[in-house]
Amino acid sequence: MRKHIWTTAVFASLMALAGVASAQTTSTTMTPGGTSGFFPGGYGYGGGYHASTEAEGVLRGGADFLRGIGEGNYYTSLALVNTQEAVSRAIDNNKKAVETYFEIKQINRAAREAARPQPLTYTQYAKLAKQGAPDRLNDVDYNRVMGRLNWPAVLASDDFAAERTALNQVFVGRTAQDVGVSTNFHRDVRELTAAMQAKLRARLDTMSPMEYIAAKNFLTSVAFESQQPLVASALAVNN
Repeated sequence: MRKHIWTTAVFASLMALAGVASAQTTSTTMTPGGTSGFFPGGYGYGGGYHASTEAEGVLRGGADFLRGIGEGNYYTSLALVNTQEAVSRAIDNNKKAVETYFEIKQINRAAREAARPQPLTYTQYAKLAKQGAPDRLNDVDYNRVMGRLNWPAVLASDDFAAERTALNQVFVGRTAQDVGVSTNFHRDVRELTAAMQAKLRARLDTMSPMEYIAAKNFLTSVAFESQQPLVASALAVNN
């Protein structure tokens, strides 16, 4: 608003100056003989090209001045538009950068969650325990009705006689309550089989690898068998 008022005031002043200049031109361009010193066609006193009248020159100058002001305002406005656009683009770029940062962070979090091991269910734990458990003694190695163990040849030697006799006694005298790891039966079986495995390792060079593996697996199965319940037929005989 202030610029418009100021421009209007400048234009009015130029118009006033143009009127004064026109009057001065009329009074000063007449020769003493009553003829004008101005030559029509745009050529004045010096023969060079200039405005036809001094008033026109003033008006042309004013017009150039106002045009310069207008151009200045235009370029100022254009610069403001460009600045605003640059600021808007900078804000958009910052927003995109922030969004990209959080998207990458979310992707990384999802990848870590996917790679993290999931807790096993009770059924899965039971399945793993069953898969990792040793084999039970078969009917040839263990007569469950009579409670008798059938020892492999390596463990039937005199070196293991003491532990073998003790194990035969605890298995024959086993009752229905001798089930699980908290019983005296299981404790005795575990201690006796551990002692036999220690002797077996000490005599490793006196037997073949196959004999050692078979004897070791047999003792492991004997200890595992002491945790399992007796079958009904065995209970009937022992009781």
